[in-house]
This record gives sequence, C-alpha cells and structure tokens, in this order.
Amino acid sequence: MHGSTSTHRHNVSLNHILTFLMIAVCAGVIVLPAAAHAPSDMFLSYNELSKELNVTITHQVPNPQAHYIQEVHVTINGRTVHDVHYTGQPTPDTFTFTYPVVPVPGDTIEVTATCSIAGSVSRTMYMPGPTATNPGQTGTPPPTQRAGPGMVPVLGALLIFLGLWRR
Repeated sequence: MHGSTSTHRHNVSLNHILTFLMIAVCAGVIVLPAAAHAPSDMFLSYNELSKELNVTITHQVPNPQAHYIQEVHVTINGRTVHDVHYTGQPTPDTFTFTYPVVPVPGDTIEVTATCSIAGSVSRTMYMPGPTATNPGQTGTPPPTQRAGPGMVPVLGALLIFLGLWRR
C-alpha cells in the first residue's frame, strides 16, 4: 500500500502544478493586454509661421524606454511626408513631436502614432486656409457687423397681442 500512496501523492502534486500553470497562463492573458495599451489621445496643430506640424500624443506608460510610441506616420492627401521610428518617448505621459510640413489650403493631413507593444491612434486635420498673421500685420480681426435683433421683437409682439386678445 505504501507504493500506491506515493503514486497518489505524486499525482496530486502534478495536478497542483498543472492547475497553478493554467491559472498563471490565464492571468497573463488577462494582465498583458492591460499593460500594453494604445496611445489614449492625440492633438494636431499647425504653426503657419514656422511651417511646423505639432503632434501632441498622450500615452501613459511606467517606463518610456520600454513601452513607447515607436512610429509616427504623417501623410498629406495620402502621400507620406514623414515616417519616423523612435526607440523611446520623451516623457511617461504627454509629449509633442514637431515635423516640418508645407500644406496648402484644402490639404488633408493624417497622422498615426503606433505603440511599440500594441495599438495606435490616428487623427486627421483639414487645412482651411491662412490662420496666422503675417509678420508686420496687426492681429486685429476685420470689422464685424452686429447681428440684428432677430425674432425677439416678433415674439414679444406676439406675446403682447395674445395677452391683450385674451382680455
């Protein structure tokens, strides 16, 4: 009987080990996607005077040298103008990369930032036309006209008429 008890103990230990390994694999499958995440936000702005596209990316990571924005791809009207690969990100949360570009009114700028582990974020910017003041010009906007009173007097007259009519 001693031999069967020893075999039984061995099987129980093997079952415990297999159970532990299954739990560890399941936990790894659940935890790894949470640790590897796509950039959470991106904001595009264009400085017309310096002719630079500012790409502000939010990608919160514990170690910006191990988990970072690996690639930023910039296109204008579908044509690649920048495809930059990085080996780390400047900060563990929000940072800005700057790229020289010269779009014209009507151009569509699209930027995609890709994480070194998983996921990406994309944003599109449409160039409406001049948005900056040329050197030597004042920043004063052109004169505007004040809007007319609109429907307020008409509604007031209607309310007075209805009030008098009910008497």
